Amino acid sequence: MRLHFFPPALPGETPRQWRSLGAAVLRVLAVWLVSTLTLLVLAGLLPDVRLQSSDGDSATFIASTAAIGAAVFGLLGAVVWPVLVRALLLVPALVLGTLVFFLNGSLLWLALSLVPYGGGSADPGTAVVVAAAMSAASSATGTALAVRDDGAYRRRLARLADRR
Repeated sequence: MRLHFFPPALPGETPRQWRSLGAAVLRVLAVWLVSTLTLLVLAGLLPDVRLQSSDGDSATFIASTAAIGAAVFGLLGAVVWPVLVRALLLVPALVLGTLVFFLNGSLLWLALSLVPYGGGSADPGTAVVVAAAMSAASSATGTALAVRDDGAYRRRLARLADRR
């Protein structure tokens, strides 16, 4: 007997799989937009963060630099953090708590340096502050968007059940 996680769709109704996939894509896009806007605002406020070349660029170029920088920062975080967490399991929690800020700042600094047309850069100390603000904004956005997501609730319950 095969168990179905999703009941069949009614005529004219989108199956739940597609709705949940669409919601996940919209959530990722919203978090990316918030990260990009946070990077743009902080680049405007902090003198050590640059999203344009020294001779000046258009607003579109600056916005695309911020969007690419935020995307690369998010991808690096998604790839690097799971590896780092496993590697740093033996590090005391107090040290790890402060190390997180410096590692995030390094990831942002690397992300801005990887922007293809060389428009982005940040002072290493300022990159730590900007990365912390971007992480806080994207975490708040992701959490706010997942509050009414039944799939996220079920996944959390499943994780809690697996721990027992």
